[in-house]
Amino acid sequence: MLIDAFYAAGLNFAPLSPHVSAELAKMLGPGSIVGNPLDAGFAAVVDPSVYMKSIKLMIDDPDIDIVIVDAELPKAPHELRERNLRIVNEMASQAGKPVIYISAMSIGFTEYTKGLRKSLPHLAVMQGMDRAVTAIKSLLAYAKLRKEVPDIVSSSKPAARAVLEKTLKSATGAALDEVASKKLLKAYGIPISKEAIAQTAADAVKIAKQIGFPVVAKLVSAEILHKSDIGGVVLNLNSAAEVKKAFADITARVAKLKGKPKLDGILIAQQVKAELELVVGASLDAEMGPVVLFGTGGIDIELMKDVALAGAPLDEAEARLLIGRTKAGVKMRGYRGRPALHGASAVKALVGLSNLIADAGDRIASIDINPFLINTRTGVAVDALIVLNNAAAKRAAGH
Repeated sequence: MLIDAFYAAGLNFAPLSPHVSAELAKMLGPGSIVGNPLDAGFAAVVDPSVYMKSIKLMIDDPDIDIVIVDAELPKAPHELRERNLRIVNEMASQAGKPVIYISAMSIGFTEYTKGLRKSLPHLAVMQGMDRAVTAIKSLLAYAKLRKEVPDIVSSSKPAARAVLEKTLKSATGAALDEVASKKLLKAYGIPISKEAIAQTAADAVKIAKQIGFPVVAKLVSAEILHKSDIGGVVLNLNSAAEVKKAFADITARVAKLKGKPKLDGILIAQQVKAELELVVGASLDAEMGPVVLFGTGGIDIELMKDVALAGAPLDEAEARLLIGRTKAGVKMRGYRGRPALHGASAVKALVGLSNLIADAGDRIASIDINPFLINTRTGVAVDALIVLNNAAAKRAAGH
C-alpha cells in the first residue's frame, strides 16, 4: 500500500546504500526483504529489538533523507510498543532528518492515542496513506526550493527583442494569430513545428509535400482565438487529396461564422508524433508580475490539473526545478522503465518563454503553448496564442 501510494504521487524509493543493505542483511537474515522499503520479516517478530536496530541504522545513515515507518499507534496502553515509540522518538531528536510514522487509518485515533502522539514531539505522525504521501511530497518540493532567490535577468538576444518590438508595434487586434505568435516564439529560441501558411489549396499541397506527410491543417485568423471549437483544425492528413479537402472544409466553415471573421490563410504544419503533451505558458499577474507555467497539456489539462508556476525570467536551472515539480516532469525522466523524453527542448521553451514575457513588460497579457509535443528525439510547440494587454484585448475579455 505504501509503495502504491508513492508511485501514485509520482515518487520513487531510492536504493539503500551498499553499507546499510549489507548490515541489514547480516542482522535480519532469512525471511526479510532488504531494500527500500524494508520488510524486516520474521527477525523483527521474534526479536523486536532487531526492528528497532534496523530503524536506528537507517536514521544514522547520512545517505537517507527521510525515515518512514508504516505502523499503527496503539489505541490503548501497550508497554512494549510505547517503549519502542519513545526509543524512536529519542533517536529522531538526534537525527537531523524527519522521522515519520504513517497510520493507514485516516480516522479512529482514541483519546489515548492522541495523548501518546502529543508526548512524541520528535516524530511526525500522519493519518491516511494518501494524505501522508502528499504531505511528504510537499516537504520534498519545499526542500528543493532555493532559500535565496537569485536576481535572474532576461538572457534574450538583441535580435529577439527587435522582433518583439516590431511585432507589438504592428499588432492591431486583441491577440496575435498563430503565425505571428510562432514567429515571435521562434525568435526567442522556442522550438516550433515545421510549417508554412497557404492561401490556396495548391499552395497547401505544395507545402505539405515539402514538409512530408502526415500534416495538420489549421485556420489562421487573429479574430478566432479557439480554432478547434469551430472545426478549424484537421489532423492526420496523409495525401494531397486530403489536404485539398481540409483546405476547402475549413474555408467553408469560417465563411459561415457570424461576424465574418477575416481568414488570413490555412497553416500546413508537420504532425509530430508525441509521447507526451505538455502545456507551456506565461501571463502577467497583477501582483506577481510575469509568471510562467508548465505541466501536463493537451485535452488532459483540466482533468489532470498538473501544473506548476514560477516567476519570470528563468534560467536553465530554475526551468528544470519547475519541470521537476510536476507529474509531467516525472514522466519526462523515464517513468516505470520507459525511455527519457527530450527534456532539453522543454527547458529551452521555458527559458525562452520566460524571457519573452519579461521583455514585453506590461504589453502581453498571456502566452499559451498547448500542446507542446515531446518525444525521445525532440519537443516542439504546435499551437500558440499570444493575447495582448491592450484596449482590444480588454474589450474581448469583457464579452
